[in-house]
Amino acid sequence: MVNRGKTCIVLGFVMGCLASPIAVSMASEPQRPEFDRVLDQKKENAIQNTSKLSATEVFERLKDVDYIVDEYYMKKTIYNAFQHREIDGIALSLQKLSLPEKEFTNGKTTHRSRDLYVVKKILESFPEISILKLLKLYESGDAVTKGNVIRVSGKLEGPAVDRLLIDALSDKTVCDQQDPEADGPPLRLCDLAYNQLVLRFQVKNVLRTLGPVQMIETRDYHIAVLKGRL
Repeated sequence: MVNRGKTCIVLGFVMGCLASPIAVSMASEPQRPEFDRVLDQKKENAIQNTSKLSATEVFERLKDVDYIVDEYYMKKTIYNAFQHREIDGIALSLQKLSLPEKEFTNGKTTHRSRDLYVVKKILESFPEISILKLLKLYESGDAVTKGNVIRVSGKLEGPAVDRLLIDALSDKTVCDQQDPEADGPPLRLCDLAYNQLVLRFQVKNVLRTLGPVQMIETRDYHIAVLKGRL
């Protein structure tokens, strides 16, 4: 069992991977990952064993700490487990996008950042299929679903994803619940789109991340700056 301190570290790592951009020079589109590097024998055996599980069992296993902290290990496991049943992995992933990343109910907080991180890596592994399904889900989904689509699409290559994120930069629909521990209002679609675009194009000299601790006026200012850079 993972102790509480380690769980907090992993949660922070996952949330950072979902939302925190890296400010470096303007770069090209994200590239599709490759899975040909050989890992140690223990991990290679685990990959083979995991590939025999059901899609749901694979997804749950991928939330283990060993995968969360080793991106390549996760990606290779995903590819081997779903390479002949991509539709199953993608369908299961899309179902997860209807639930809030962070949910506040009766004084209890439910975190789903780890689920979204696994979803993100599955979709990135099979972009030819996942992009079209993500775009369709975005068109038909509610605000929560749209917000999660934005969260998981930042590294999916292609102009269609570029357009989705750029268009969302003007959408001020609220997509997150009010965080009782945050001073500012909940996040909007445009805030999430900002975070993913800065990451996607590795934009320099801009605020790296918009979050619920910031007021709307502050977020709008930085969104306007980014629009001027795109």
